[in-house]
Amino acid sequence: MIKDLYNKYFQKSYTFLYPMLGFKRTKDPKPVQVYLHWPEEFPKEARKLVCVYLKEDTDQWKDFEKHRLLGHSMLDYVVPLCDNKVAYIFDMNTMAYDYDLFVVGAYSKFSSNGKRFLSDYYGIHTAEWVYIESYIFPKKYFKQYAEILEVDVKILQEVGELCDKYNEEKETFKL
Repeated sequence: MIKDLYNKYFQKSYTFLYPMLGFKRTKDPKPVQVYLHWPEEFPKEARKLVCVYLKEDTDQWKDFEKHRLLGHSMLDYVVPLCDNKVAYIFDMNTMAYDYDLFVVGAYSKFSSNGKRFLSDYYGIHTAEWVYIESYIFPKKYFKQYAEILEVDVKILQEVGELCDKYNEEKETFKL
């Protein structure tokens, strides 16, 4: 049950798009950061996702990189960075419907496949899932959010979403 709203900015591309790559939250290494844009590498409308990982000298990392990252069907290309970091650029065009909805902040309109990726990634019995569920199934939470915000539920229903849109400045990779 949600008692407070999550007030800090969180990386929306990591929260909503990264899970659609099919990685496992509890099993696979997590990226250091995820970005939606990289002006020096590709145009904004290219539907790419930049996942920056810290390359580790462990068997777990090497196995993950070889089998899960480099063998990923949506991997477009790889860019070595400094400080042992690597950017893996994923082509999200196969998920264009959900990607385009993400860009405009219409999380509740994600496809059922997109929503399934999110529930598989977060797990339905986790603290994170309650918030994710409220973003992708807001009708269930309008009344609860209205009480927390002390506003008329009709205002939230008119807006239709319970999570703000991504911040382009914070989700653009800069060297």
